[in-house]
Amino acid sequence: MGRDRRRYPRVGVALDISVEVAGRRWDVKTVDLSPYGVKVALPPNGGIKLPSGTAIQLRLLLPDGAPPLALTARVVRTDRNGIALCFEHLEAGYFERLKAVVDSLLGRLGEGPARLEVSVKAVRERRKVGRTEAQLDIAFDAEKPYDWRGKTINLSPYGVKVALPASAIRPSEGTSVKLQLTVPDSADPLSIKSMVWRREPKSTVLIFVELGREQLERLKDLVELLQTAPA
Repeated sequence: MGRDRRRYPRVGVALDISVEVAGRRWDVKTVDLSPYGVKVALPPNGGIKLPSGTAIQLRLLLPDGAPPLALTARVVRTDRNGIALCFEHLEAGYFERLKAVVDSLLGRLGEGPARLEVSVKAVRERRKVGRTEAQLDIAFDAEKPYDWRGKTINLSPYGVKVALPASAIRPSEGTSVKLQLTVPDSADPLSIKSMVWRREPKSTVLIFVELGREQLERLKDLVELLQTAPA
């Protein structure tokens, strides 16, 4: 179970969630979600400390049209981006609903941003962004045995397919890695947090996560440049 929790992909998504602890309740948005846990935004007014292990009650509205989930969770850690929580005593039906939603959102990441706003506008915007064939130098900035270099096969502002060296040892699906992507006519490579989405016989598909605005704009400009460049 612990291994599954670590390996299962988390998807960045903003969903409505209510948090209740020690008689205090607040409504915020999720930061990311997996079938095993969730990260929620900090209370709007701050002023509350939640040590690791604190029990919390959640009410999570999923975009599947069904009633909200009433969940119990415990604090794993708190940082400046929010509170990471681990679900406890999940009913089988709840787990399946969470997994179905996460899988659906992850499946859309190849065409859209890793940070999803579940709305009609966001879906339209994602469909405007294309994926272009490109052979750019790319490297995994990771500890051995995953510190290899290769070439991109195609690229979008939200993900990349990478051709593997014959001897490469590949991380499993759901593994978080950092990529160094060489940008044409620039001395500064792009350093991007990524997650292994799918492994294929001779390639690996990764999705970008926690993209900053500047990174996203650089990636969009790069994709547009590659799309308009002569073959």
